Amino acid sequence: MPRKLKALLAAVVVLTALTGCVSKPQRQALNRAAAPQLKSITVLQMRPSEPTVMIMNNPGYQFGLIGALVAEANMAPKRAQLREHLKQAQFDEVVAFREAFDALLQQRGYQVIWPDALEEPEGKKTKRDMWGQRKALVAVHEGDAQLDINFGFVGYASAGAGDAQPYRPTVTMTARLMTADGKTKLFQDTFVYNNVFNTPDAVVIDPDQRYVYPDSTDLEKAGVAKADGLKLAVQAIAEKIAAQL
Repeated sequence: MPRKLKALLAAVVVLTALTGCVSKPQRQALNRAAAPQLKSITVLQMRPSEPTVMIMNNPGYQFGLIGALVAEANMAPKRAQLREHLKQAQFDEVVAFREAFDALLQQRGYQVIWPDALEEPEGKKTKRDMWGQRKALVAVHEGDAQLDINFGFVGYASAGAGDAQPYRPTVTMTARLMTADGKTKLFQDTFVYNNVFNTPDAVVIDPDQRYVYPDSTDLEKAGVAKADGLKLAVQAIAEKIAAQL
């Protein structure tokens, strides 16, 4: 499949899920009665994630496949530049999440058991839904429960074209806590930092106003500082998830 078309399909999948065009994981508060001895949590490997740049309601999408491909080609250098700046800043969203979340859960009295590799390796095809959650779970041998958690979107997003629609750090995650045997759901929710996608029925976090870029030129000029905005976003989501456990 041509790279441009593959990128377009990936963007469509992300938008379809985040805007609620497919069933969102149903919210469920922590059921402590089902796990009264919950003291340790095994975190499952996440699906791979990659920071990106996106314009919601991109005008190019209004002109069929050709227009959409042109729009994606225009976004490609912006995405490449974001990833380069994040690399220079030594920012990794998964590592940032682990550091924040681990400390927060330890403060709440939990032991957190992490996989050796935080993300699944390329080539491993675990069956997941559009939100990244596993379609089937197996029992874990460590921990009182297992946490299936995944990034949906990481990067900078704008609600549309024009100066009135600036780019802001944007992160979405889903979290599902299951018993160690994988049979009973204990908790589930969706978290969105900068709800530019209008994701319905999610825990929404307003973005930090220090990291607002009116257009792609401003986003480019921000350089490695873009990593600071994303780190705050990831930490904010980690705090919201930890607070519910």
